[in-house]
Amino acid sequence: MPNGKILSPSTLALALLLASAVAVPAALAAKTGFSNHDAKDPIEFSADRLEVQKEGSVAMFLGKVEAIQGDMTLLSDEVRVYYETGAKSGEASSSLTGSVTRIDSRGNVRITSRGDTAEGDWAVYDVGRQLVTMGGRVVLHQGGSVVRGSRLELNLDTGQTRVQGMASTQGDQRVRGEFTPATKTKEGTAEAKPAAPKKN
Repeated sequence: MPNGKILSPSTLALALLLASAVAVPAALAAKTGFSNHDAKDPIEFSADRLEVQKEGSVAMFLGKVEAIQGDMTLLSDEVRVYYETGAKSGEASSSLTGSVTRIDSRGNVRITSRGDTAEGDWAVYDVGRQLVTMGGRVVLHQGGSVVRGSRLELNLDTGQTRVQGMASTQGDQRVRGEFTPATKTKEGTAEAKPAAPKKN
């Protein structure tokens, strides 16, 4: 079903459990483009194809998936949406209406909000906890700073971000980051200077 869409009053989020993650977490700025996310906005999904499980509580969007809620946009190859249909236990529901409880994403995951971007191989959003967790080769862009790791935890309420390290050529697990110091403008206010592109 091309361009299948579903609207939900629940928040768009992704929370992911990565087993045996070994790293030293690095806490970033508390206020980011992902903070103060409005959980009341509806979520709109679009994709090349939509598949719904028989019991009607899981919808899978496949191919160039886009999910938008408020200022936040999620792009991925595949998204599985879990939601409550309101049907009684044992009853089937063919409706796509209901409250989204979790969103799992896999393949080229990219989340953007108000200028900040998080990328990873997969992600899950735990709606109740408003927690996004991404895994794989994670890259976080905030302002002029770039942080790389293997696991990212992002609180959509407070905006607090935690990144865990990835294996290096030396065999350790380290967080890699590039931060741009602020410079003063003519008016004397601080302004972040864009990071220089990384040479290959």
